[in-house]
Amino acid sequence: MNSKNEGIEMKPIIGQDRQEISQYDITKAAHPGICFFHIFFKFCAFFSYLFLGLIISSTLFQYILIMIFHAFDFYTVKNITGKFLVGLRWYSDFTPKGDEVWRFECFDKCKRSKIDSSVFWTFQFGASCAWAFFVFTNVLSFEFVDIIFAGIGASLSWINLWGFYKCSKDQQRKMKGVQSYLTKKGLQMAVQS
Repeated sequence: MNSKNEGIEMKPIIGQDRQEISQYDITKAAHPGICFFHIFFKFCAFFSYLFLGLIISSTLFQYILIMIFHAFDFYTVKNITGKFLVGLRWYSDFTPKGDEVWRFECFDKCKRSKIDSSVFWTFQFGASCAWAFFVFTNVLSFEFVDIIFAGIGASLSWINLWGFYKCSKDQQRKMKGVQSYLTKKGLQMAVQS
């Protein structure tokens, strides 16, 4: 390397890229192990859904593994990663009369970081959208058995996403901002046409 280039500073735009990338660097998270398992079980469910049929000839065994990974992902997100990464918890409870009541809790005293929150919301929303996409493509291709397993993945992911969304005042505020922005843009486009 030239000695002339040693004193050159990096441009600010590269620093911004690094900041965006480091937002998902789970080694710097407050709970790196929990971030890993938040991603790992989603990856296992997707991998088993997409590629396990190429490795294992038994369709029944493939579907059993898909269901196990769906269950692990749902349980881990609902009971562990939501609590530690974003300080939120949701559950359903029954009143003495037998009515179901949904409870949403937010813990303010948890040790959380921006990386934890970014990993949680990005992968939860991304997985929910991906499972919905798989359901849609299976409906179009008339793959009825695959619709069931993609539908289960979509249902469990969206239930978790909805529960944590209801817990998080911050996410509700962000979504209201997105909603008002889209409404404003929609009205502007309608007036212009």
